[in-house]
Amino acid sequence: QAMRIIIPPLTSQYLNLTKNSSLAVAVGYPDLYAIGGTILNQTGQAIEIVAIFGVVYLSISLLTSLFMNWFNNKMALKER
Repeated sequence: QAMRIIIPPLTSQYLNLTKNSSLAVAVGYPDLYAIGGTILNQTGQAIEIVAIFGVVYLSISLLTSLFMNWFNNKMALKER
């Protein structure tokens, strides 16, 4: 019974964890910047590099949200 009640706040916590992990990128920023700089020097496509980083972050957030919504619908009480 408690599982059905905690799923929506748990979804919110997972999404907050994903969003707050972007703050942890500050630790790995030099590595990420070095990789982006290498790609930029080889291809000259700066906008695409930033877009790829954004798409990866967005896809992780959306996949987390979709999975938790699916799980919430599966665990919800069904009316007859």
